[in-house]
Amino acid sequence: MNEPVKLPITAPLPRGLAGFVSGFSAFLVGLKLVFPGGGLFRYALAPVIISAFVLTGVAVGAFFGAKYWLVEWLNESWVGWLGGLLAFLLTLVISYFLFAPVMTVFAPLFIDPICEKVHIKYTGNELIGERSAQAFLRRQLFALFQSLKWTLVVLLVQLPLAILALLTVVVAAVAIPVNAVIQGADLLDCPLALRDYNFSRKMSWNKRHFWPATGLGTAASLLMLVPGLNLFVMPAGAAGATLLMIAADGGEPDSTEPL
Repeated sequence: MNEPVKLPITAPLPRGLAGFVSGFSAFLVGLKLVFPGGGLFRYALAPVIISAFVLTGVAVGAFFGAKYWLVEWLNESWVGWLGGLLAFLLTLVISYFLFAPVMTVFAPLFIDPICEKVHIKYTGNELIGERSAQAFLRRQLFALFQSLKWTLVVLLVQLPLAILALLTVVVAAVAIPVNAVIQGADLLDCPLALRDYNFSRKMSWNKRHFWPATGLGTAASLLMLVPGLNLFVMPAGAAGATLLMIAADGGEPDSTEPL
C-alpha cells in the first residue's frame, strides 16, 4: 500500500451548496492533475488527442447534416442565406452535447487509467488493479452500452431542451441545470463503473450526492464552452469524479456504501 496524499476536498461529502462547491472544486482539482505538471498529463495526453479528433469528426458530420436539412430547405427562399449560419450554430450545439457520449467509448483505454491513478494517489490502494482480457472486453462492451445510452439521453432530452432554450428564457432556466445534472452523472459513471456498480446503485449514489455531482457537471459544462480547454473535459472530469467517490467514502480506501 502506497502512502496516500491528503484529499483536497471535504470528506465525507457535504450536502446542499457546500456539496455543490465540493463537486465544482473536485473538477478544478482534476483539471490541475491532468494539466502539464499535475502528474497525470501523460495519461491525459491520449484522451486529449482523441478528444480533438472526436470533436472535429462530430462537428464535420453535424455541419453537413445540418447544411443538408437547413440550406437545401431554405435555398429557394429569400432567407436562404441564413441556412449556413443556422447550420453552423446547430453544429456547435450538437458537438457540445454529443462529445461526452462519444468519448465514453474510449473510457476503458484512456479514462479508466486516470481513475486508477487518482485512486492510488489519494487512498494508497488500487481501484481495479490488473484486469484479464475477459474483464477488459466486458468493460469495453459496457462502455459501448453507456455511450449508446447517453447518446439517446442527449438526442431525446438535452438537445431538444437546448434548441428550445434558444427561443425562451424559461426553457433555458431548465435546460442549464438539467445539462449539469446529466453531465455530472455521466462523468461519475467512469469511476463507479470500475467498482462494478449496476445502474440502480449508480442512480442511488447520484441521488445521495446530488449536489456534489451537479457541481462536477456544472464545472465540466462550463469548460466545454472554452475552445482548447474543452479537450480536457473528459480526463479532468474522470479525475474529479474519482475524488468525489473517495470523499463519499469519507476519504477511506474502500467503499462503505450499502448495497
